[in-house]
Amino acid sequence: MLRRHLDLIIVGFIVLAIVMYDITLELLGELFHLLFELLHGAFEWIELGIEEAVEVAFHILNIGEVVEFLFDTGRHGSQVVTFYILMSMIGYALYRLWKIMPRIWLTFKLWLSECWVRRKTEYELYWQSLTLTHKAALLVVVVAVGYIASFFVI
Repeated sequence: MLRRHLDLIIVGFIVLAIVMYDITLELLGELFHLLFELLHGAFEWIELGIEEAVEVAFHILNIGEVVEFLFDTGRHGSQVVTFYILMSMIGYALYRLWKIMPRIWLTFKLWLSECWVRRKTEYELYWQSLTLTHKAALLVVVVAVGYIASFFVI
């Protein structure tokens, strides 16, 4: 049942976010702050792991002196290598995302079109099944709810 009505749930959350925009903006700000904090922590953790692996590789392969000669400090060489390894990993991840994004977008458009046609058909059948009195009552209820809701938006 949840999967069948997922489109209505999403629309409900969007309408709720629009009506309570101040709370939505605050929650989004806090969510992005938390996300960036987690990403920064993960980046530092991965960077430290790669840097330690590079330093171990320098000591095992005895190329630390060459790198130390090229760069003035011993730590600077491993940091440069770590930077380029991290940039290569990020570049590869962005490349994979770029390759998969058209399929994701096509799937999303197909799902959205399917939801639109299904809901439109359901509502047309429902509207055609109503009597004239029920149609008028439904319109009065919709207008009344819109009028009352306008007081909360202002």
